[in-house]
Amino acid sequence: MRKLYKLVIVLIAGILFALFVTEKKDVEDNALLPTVEKDVEGSNSIAVSETDVTTQLWNPRGKSDELIAERARFLAQAAETRTAKQKEVDMAYMERYKDAIVINSLMPTSVGIFGNTIKSFTDGVERNRRAGVTHLSASVGAFHPEELMYGFIRDTDPVVIKLDLTKVRSTKDIRDAKAENRMTIMYNSQGFDYKMKDLSYVGSLHDKGVNIMNFVYNTENHLATGSNFNSDLKNKKGITELGKAFIKLANERGIIVDVSHSSDAAAIDAAKVSTKPILASHNNSSAVFNNPRNMSDEGIRAIGKTGGAVCVNGVGVLLSDDANAQAETIAVHVQHIADLIGKQGTCYGSDFTHNLEEAMFIQLPMVDKNPPEKGFGAPSQMASIEDIWAIVAVLEKKYKWNEEEIRGFLGENLMRVYEANWIPN
Repeated sequence: MRKLYKLVIVLIAGILFALFVTEKKDVEDNALLPTVEKDVEGSNSIAVSETDVTTQLWNPRGKSDELIAERARFLAQAAETRTAKQKEVDMAYMERYKDAIVINSLMPTSVGIFGNTIKSFTDGVERNRRAGVTHLSASVGAFHPEELMYGFIRDTDPVVIKLDLTKVRSTKDIRDAKAENRMTIMYNSQGFDYKMKDLSYVGSLHDKGVNIMNFVYNTENHLATGSNFNSDLKNKKGITELGKAFIKLANERGIIVDVSHSSDAAAIDAAKVSTKPILASHNNSSAVFNNPRNMSDEGIRAIGKTGGAVCVNGVGVLLSDDANAQAETIAVHVQHIADLIGKQGTCYGSDFTHNLEEAMFIQLPMVDKNPPEKGFGAPSQMASIEDIWAIVAVLEKKYKWNEEEIRGFLGENLMRVYEANWIPN
């Protein structure tokens, strides 16, 4: 009887210990996840608020247009990085490099896209022009149906002519325009998320000036997995068979394959398939700041092996814990990429939204592409295109880049990638 009693005590102790370990593991696992529906002062967890539109993360699901508009206004006000006086100091660098090719590899603006108007597109172009930009890549698609993309192009083309911009097909077009003190433009698509049965749209969009094309905008489609899949460390899904056919067609047509917004796995797959250098037009480093939208060292190295380039962006929420987009913070990402693939693999794509409040009103409810639980929709500084000169200052002073290396970062590195891909008429 005494032996039976001891056995029961041992069994109960074992069960209690197992429950304790399981509960402890659950707590540890859950500590790694953002806490939804929790507005707790002093909590160390990342809270996604249901009520406070001025908090760090806010859930737009099921919210009224009025609340979403209020959140959008709050985000727009939080975006400014530096004063006009601070930016004036950097103009000495613009003057010094006034003969350099300067490229903004991603302006997410054309007439119609993300709520942009003729005015906001014009403002964006002129702001780039004043900042000394030679060549600009403007988005005419992301997750939009093919017919909308054609509409964006149709509505943007007359404004391009009015603004005296030249749509380019070759690096010679860019250099010739620079010699005449004129600015050039091309179009890009940040993804093709709509469903289709073939790749017939690729050639027709290219004919209309879309020289750079991405697979997918964060999610998953018929071509590849997006950056949202980077949260799953077990994910090995990259590009599909149709995605491989897309790359082959792009290489044949002289279209640059862009892997921003794609998953690391997709970027690595694309690098293996492409016979031409590929590009990440607006990506930061996940080793510097761990965010699913950023790219791993493996992905960056894969791009570098193709002879491609990785252009950092100025979106604070993708740069640091406190979402600051100061030049010093951006330069850390630039230098890390340079350490991985060489300074010849660096460039800049501002990703600056010239109608931020309107764009946020449109994009906040798109929680499948921009889930707040993964940090999207947080207050964030946004570096403007003028800040490229502040970044140059940091690269020169702190990291000791020489003039040739700076000229590469400003635009010559991208010119090399363009030259290797484009097929002159």
